[in-house]
Amino acid sequence: MAKIYIDNSSYMEFIDEIATQMTEITYKEDTFESVELELEFEEVQEGNVLIKFTDEAQDYYNERYDEVETMLNNTLNIHSNEHLNRDN
Repeated sequence: MAKIYIDNSSYMEFIDEIATQMTEITYKEDTFESVELELEFEEVQEGNVLIKFTDEAQDYYNERYDEVETMLNNTLNIHSNEHLNRDN
């Protein structure tokens, strides 16, 4: 079967969405945490918050991302066009 190359941003977005859903299903309400941003500028309004994976959920997400990417490559033979664009 010939390799199928798709746009890198679509490729990454697909893998991210699947890995994120898997992480949210596993960690439920413990998936995300809020982190108060410390900004350099005094005039920036208070309440700037970053929502991010917890450390455990981030590790799980990274593993799922790699697994989904490997399955996409090996099972469907779909790959990112990133390296094709760099070579040109």
